[in-house]
Amino acid sequence: MGSDSNKQCILDFLQAFYAGDAAAAMACCDDEIDTITYAPVDLFPHLGHKHGRAWVAEAIAIQQQRYALRKHDVIFIAAEDSKVAVMTHCALTKRNDGRVVQFTEAAFFTLHDGRIAQHRAFFDSFDLVQQVLGHDLADEFATSVRGAMER
Repeated sequence: MGSDSNKQCILDFLQAFYAGDAAAAMACCDDEIDTITYAPVDLFPHLGHKHGRAWVAEAIAIQQQRYALRKHDVIFIAAEDSKVAVMTHCALTKRNDGRVVQFTEAAFFTLHDGRIAQHRAFFDSFDLVQQVLGHDLADEFATSVRGAMER
């Protein structure tokens, strides 16, 4: 399978994921997909390390529960053989108060036989938590760790 078809698989996956089409998103994934979203799982329990396609439907359901509108824009995509890297700007409208939280995610995929076998993702979870809470945590956090940083 070529780089162009692997890129298209990832674009199809992202489109289905943010549209809430769990069946189409799962169809892009290997049965034994291994995924890690590097984020504090105490705050984002549906993220972290997951295995198998079921995580896709679960993640979509959780996001749909929490967010009324979910949008994404692919701002970068590159592929070489079975590897695809994507940067995506995401905007999620919270159901409880209508505020929009925005973040940029970097995701790295490995495909096998045209399906996503491995997924690794990163985003600024500190910034996202501040947005979800609706207030700045940086000053409070900096004050609490300043002594530890000086040692």
